[in-house]
Amino acid sequence: MSKKFRLYFLLSLLTIFFTKAQDPLAADDVQAQDKWVDSVFNSLSPDQRIGQLFMVAAYSNKGQSHQQYLDKLVEENHIGGLITMQGGPGRQINMLNRLQEKANVPLLIGADYEWGLSMRLDSTFTFPKQMTIGALRQNQHIYDMGAEIAHQCQTVGVHINFAPVSDINNNPANPVIGKRAFGEDRVNVALKSMTYMKGLQDNKIIATAKHFPGHGDTDKDSHLTLPVIKHNMYRLDSVELFPFKLLINEGAQGVMVAHLQVPELEASLNTPTTLSKNTVTNLLKEELKFNGLIITDALNMQGVAKFYQPGEVEVKALQAGNDVLLFSEDVSIGVEKIKEAIKKGALSEERINYSVKKILKAKYLVGLNDYKPANMDNLEKKLFSSEAIKVRRRIYSGAMTVASNDKGSIPVKQLENKKIASLVVGPSRKNTFQKYLSKYAQVDHYQLPENGRGNTLFSGLKNELTQYDIVIIGYHDINDRSRSNFGVYPDHLELIKSIAKETKVILTVFGTPYSLKLFEDFESVLCAYENNSITQEIAPQIIFGAMEAEGRLPVTASSKFIQGIGLNSATLNRLGFDIPENAGMDSRVLTKIDDIAEEAIQTQATPGCQVLVAKNGKIVYEKAYGYMTYDSLTPVTTETVYDIASVTKVVATLQAVMLLHDYGLIDINAKLSRYLPELKDTNKGNIIIKDLLSHQAGLKSYIPYWVKTMNNNRLIPELYTDRPNEEFPLLISDRIYGHKSLPDSVWQWTIQSDMRKKKMVGMITNIVTSHSYSCTGWLRQ
Repeated sequence: MSKKFRLYFLLSLLTIFFTKAQDPLAADDVQAQDKWVDSVFNSLSPDQRIGQLFMVAAYSNKGQSHQQYLDKLVEENHIGGLITMQGGPGRQINMLNRLQEKANVPLLIGADYEWGLSMRLDSTFTFPKQMTIGALRQNQHIYDMGAEIAHQCQTVGVHINFAPVSDINNNPANPVIGKRAFGEDRVNVALKSMTYMKGLQDNKIIATAKHFPGHGDTDKDSHLTLPVIKHNMYRLDSVELFPFKLLINEGAQGVMVAHLQVPELEASLNTPTTLSKNTVTNLLKEELKFNGLIITDALNMQGVAKFYQPGEVEVKALQAGNDVLLFSEDVSIGVEKIKEAIKKGALSEERINYSVKKILKAKYLVGLNDYKPANMDNLEKKLFSSEAIKVRRRIYSGAMTVASNDKGSIPVKQLENKKIASLVVGPSRKNTFQKYLSKYAQVDHYQLPENGRGNTLFSGLKNELTQYDIVIIGYHDINDRSRSNFGVYPDHLELIKSIAKETKVILTVFGTPYSLKLFEDFESVLCAYENNSITQEIAPQIIFGAMEAEGRLPVTASSKFIQGIGLNSATLNRLGFDIPENAGMDSRVLTKIDDIAEEAIQTQATPGCQVLVAKNGKIVYEKAYGYMTYDSLTPVTTETVYDIASVTKVVATLQAVMLLHDYGLIDINAKLSRYLPELKDTNKGNIIIKDLLSHQAGLKSYIPYWVKTMNNNRLIPELYTDRPNEEFPLLISDRIYGHKSLPDSVWQWTIQSDMRKKKMVGMITNIVTSHSYSCTGWLRQ
């Protein structure tokens, strides 16, 4: 945590104890907001006002009957909003635009986009899970993620994100929160929840702290039953409520109430917190002074639906103090039961009107007073923006955690004379993890697929792998279910343990940090949290020292792997890999390289090539094109090895001329003889520098200089010796040293020949700058 954030957080904590009531739904122009709210409210009939309380599930991947059902709810029941569920971004935009057009009051649209739109919509962007983010030390990335998710919400017509999950996941067996939480430490959870919230709300999306009063310490799923939390008030106040108090104090605009049985808050049996007046009104509204939108968790969940019938549950939720009735099982019955309760005096019209006006205020806050339909212009670009890609990469990189490094094996320092192998557990073929390991060393790759079984297979793998100096293991396909041993097969675990007993093993766990309890016997453990192409690309860079690991475990897995642990691994100045945006470059510009390479191949300027772009120590573009030769037999890959030949012409001479040209010290349209007077009156005196640089000077490709240094197939002793000394300082080959006059001789032979080596341009730069172009120091000047 940075000093800036720590100070800010401490000040925020102090203000919790002096909380004043505030209106988080108030817009900047409060008078205009109040005027609009009153105008719309006064235009609604009593039934229409009741309808505003309902937020109903809408699926863009369901058929015509579902769409007709939604039409009816909007036109006849006058519902106030929708919670969008599964579907696709384009289909959702079309569905919402159609329903908004039918609504007499614009609909407030919510969604569960905790890790981005992909939590509900296909073909959309995925951010890291909150448990992964919990490992971060740089919380600015969380704010940036919140801002990007806000922009994506607006693109698909959503106004409320039911996030962040502000539960403290202090029960590893929790079946429903788990990876959705930032971890088990109350301060870490509170700070990260607040930062995520601000990223959303600063960009005009209502954030919803959930699941109040805290769903972390339970091993039951409220979708299926009613979990019970038996802590006393001191514990609840100091732990479970801690993040919610901070978020409320910092201006949270929404809170979602969970379906939990908390005897300390509500003594009535089978009364979930959603339906508890003690919880919603007395605690949340009065004690914590929350005046934002209070939203029930889905009313079709068994944590509440198991005990109360449709209609009855809506009435009790309003009596408890909720504003928005989420995912009602039957809106028509709900409306009728609410009307009956009003007639009987069990609910008052004032109570209904209070929540309706809050909902209308929220609608004004997100701009529904001036509703504009969503559009699909540049949809893919908006949902996969370069900023979103950059933020996601930074989060995954910052979260990587070296949980154990007993003998300093991470990073791998010595590569020479080391036999290195990799083993991936789960995949059946070479994957991204292994591909990027090979970019740093000669690595032999092995796979142990999920269905790999049998003593013969295991003994064979063990015998082979223990012959290596280092075995790098990637454990994939780990799930979140502790009861199933996180998907780790005992025989697979025993195999890799047996390998670790006989040789050095570096283990990377691509899954939940809770699974680390299975890997206590390993000396070097890197936790990557998630299994995807990005984490598989980043992990090898940490293992080989191209980047530093700085994450901290957000939860405790065992006595060895406790919350907060994490070792900063060293960097060895090896090239890393990143996206162009993180190096200040534009991916879209670099894609133009494809056209250039393909044109070169089509015009037969080259049969194929590799292109690599690096900046600030990071390779940001690497791609192979075409074939090794024109017969198209062997394709070029990013691992193809070339004879580097005269590479100095490109990396030194050409760039030196470019720099001199920028400084106005050389004219590339001039003749060579202008800068090399000895070429006057030779066949090279009229060559134009630009033609020479573009290989258009008409020079031959090869001069056998070595022939002039031999006599009767023997080296001329006046030019060569087998030991270096002052006269023979030039290393030509193994135990062959050349006379110091050879460079001048080669130059004279070149002048006298029919052709000219490109080194000629290098000599020009020497003369113009009075420096050797082989010395890069002058370039910095």
